[in-house]
Amino acid sequence: MHYAVIDLGSNSVRLSVYECEDNQIRKTFGEKDVAGLAGYVSDGVLDLTGIHKACAVLNNLRGIASKFVEPSNIRLFASASLRNIKNRDEAVRIIEDETSMVTDVLEGDEEASLGFAGASRFVACENGVMIDIGGASTELVLFKDGRAAGLVSLPIGCLNLYARYVDKIVPTGSERKRIKAAVRDQLSGIGWGRDAKYPLMVGTGGTVRAALKLSRSLFGIPDNENHMPAGHVKEITKLLKENEHNIFMEVYKTIPERLMTISTGLMILQQAIEKFGCETISVSNFGVREGFLIERVLNADEGYVINRGVEEN
Repeated sequence: MHYAVIDLGSNSVRLSVYECEDNQIRKTFGEKDVAGLAGYVSDGVLDLTGIHKACAVLNNLRGIASKFVEPSNIRLFASASLRNIKNRDEAVRIIEDETSMVTDVLEGDEEASLGFAGASRFVACENGVMIDIGGASTELVLFKDGRAAGLVSLPIGCLNLYARYVDKIVPTGSERKRIKAAVRDQLSGIGWGRDAKYPLMVGTGGTVRAALKLSRSLFGIPDNENHMPAGHVKEITKLLKENEHNIFMEVYKTIPERLMTISTGLMILQQAIEKFGCETISVSNFGVREGFLIERVLNADEGYVINRGVEEN
């Protein structure tokens, strides 16, 4: 049986197609479009231009998905893109009317829980912290003995921080200070990071995958390696801060779609690394979409094994 999951995020909209058979899940196809919905939010309201842009992207991805799966096996969910806006009901109504897809809006703790459910099936999650930095929110999970022990969703992401604080393409020194203060303020409210250190950080989502790609390019991490020293994030952040021509050329060659938001995304990541005392980042190719598939579509929280399949971009 084949299923398709569409993830309507604040920055990217992603389609993943899976083959599910004999308790095995294999991703067979993936497609991404950058809608940048957080950029259409003003005073907490997603404007009609942004809503209709979301509809156009979703209809295109639904058309692609229908080449692989039955329409009834295409599922759509939204995260902070709709969760954090004041006109959520209006946006959901328009999207459902124009796309004919039921829209499941995940609450923050649900997104964190499903992200961990997906990530933990790709990398070993015994003790540590999981992070997923999106366009308008960041999810963190404390895990102990392979199980989630704390969940939190913060209303900061690589795109909404950029839209809020950055005037041009690259953050200035004063803009970086304000971004750093905003991130620290959000992280300070997490109680379970105050008295303990967590050497392992498991990362999922586009920002963390982008960090790994830059680490491979700049520091020679092998292409088949999904671990990186947490210190690499600090080094890359420093290079971005110094605004050297070569680093932005490297970003443009490696992750061109993140040219504007990589600085803000990595600032969130670096502050989380410092707060939790992380030393190693293990990057998972799987996360909230796979967790949603397993727990909300297949209705099974145990037994399924995810094979590597198609890589995320």
